[in-house]
Amino acid sequence: LPTVLGWDWHQRQQRCGASPCTALDARIRDVHLIYASPDAAEALRLLREYDVTYLYVGELERNYYSISGLTKFQDMEAQGKLSVVYKNQEVTVYQVQG
Repeated sequence: LPTVLGWDWHQRQQRCGASPCTALDARIRDVHLIYASPDAAEALRLLREYDVTYLYVGELERNYYSISGLTKFQDMEAQGKLSVVYKNQEVTVYQVQG
């Protein structure tokens, strides 16, 4: 499946060259907002804008992003906006609904 943002440095090497890469910078900012913002509506808007099907929350995401940013995904699941398609002690994979 395609991702909103691949490995940052690889993307810069392959897509930006010597010029500024504003599209890549926007994607970096948006991925950060999806995970970090406690605003579920903003996260859902960005997930839909990028046509995201699956959202991964694992060790890296829990170490990097605040709990307030990540717990909104549980709230979004309770509201039917996301559904859990895989879960173990370390990883939860959500599917975006709609």
